[in-house]
Amino acid sequence: MMNLDDIIGQQAVTTHLRNALSKDKLAQAYMIIGEDGMGKETIAKAFASSILCEDRQPGEYLNCGKCRSCHQIETGNHPDLRVVTHEKPAAITVDEIRTQVVSDVDIRPYQEQRKVYIIPDAQLMNEQAQNALLKTLEEPPEYVVIILLCANENMLLQTIRSRCIKLSLAPLPEEVIEDTLKSQYHIPDYRSRQIVKFTRGNLGRAADIAGQDDFLTDMQTAVDIMKGVVRTESYEWSGWIDSLTEDKSRIPFFLDMFIDWYRDVLMMKSGADQDKLMFSDESSAIREEAESYRFADIRECIDAIWLADRRIKENVKPELVLINMFRAFRNT
Repeated sequence: MMNLDDIIGQQAVTTHLRNALSKDKLAQAYMIIGEDGMGKETIAKAFASSILCEDRQPGEYLNCGKCRSCHQIETGNHPDLRVVTHEKPAAITVDEIRTQVVSDVDIRPYQEQRKVYIIPDAQLMNEQAQNALLKTLEEPPEYVVIILLCANENMLLQTIRSRCIKLSLAPLPEEVIEDTLKSQYHIPDYRSRQIVKFTRGNLGRAADIAGQDDFLTDMQTAVDIMKGVVRTESYEWSGWIDSLTEDKSRIPFFLDMFIDWYRDVLMMKSGADQDKLMFSDESSAIREEAESYRFADIRECIDAIWLADRRIKENVKPELVLINMFRAFRNT
């Protein structure tokens, strides 16, 4: 069973949680902030397992991993741990928050002294759901700990953010990512070096890329699209659209690559050296775009990618989503 000492990196976050446990000074609401793949849910469940562990002694912070409670958490059957689920991929509704949190918090713990609620993808709560949760955050029962996991805190109401202890996950150093890929995922040295700069310090992203045999081919496809789309007309995009939609499950990967491209454009415009770029071999094309774009233009392109990602999750027709995104690139 994972515990807080097993978490790679994130020393500031895990130190805060360890201190809260060992001093028995738990807040009633936490917000763990970081992009997908950085380990938000892993940290939350390790924290929850320590909170609910039957054999954890006063002054200690680690779960034992052996008691009934720890076993129940590992198998997903603990009656005092709730992980909020939602049916729609791009939204958490008010009914889901009311049913799984608001109407449940007044029921006292079944077998421990506390109840823990984990809300993954908390930024997907619609406004009504956030307002429903806010009422619970304002006056939670003393035995409740609520943990919001969030990729973008700005999508949450300020009133919710202000009632949470905010813990932001930091990107891991490249050497930590590379060492972990080699030691835990048994990735050869040469391949680890190839992919590490595309991980953005995100170990989950690193593991995902490492498992893709066609990563380098797909990366080149993404580069060809980004270099070409601003220089071509919409009727010339059909080949790229067909390539991206051939396997719809791969679209998020390409959207990530497009984000990385504009990240490099932004870095170049800000005066970064070539060796700081992810696509360092494409520095000439990136410099050309950096010189032609305003900072606001780059921001609009990135926003267009985020919008495309949201529309894909909402099951909008991918071909239409991608065309609109490409048009946004052209219009900046």
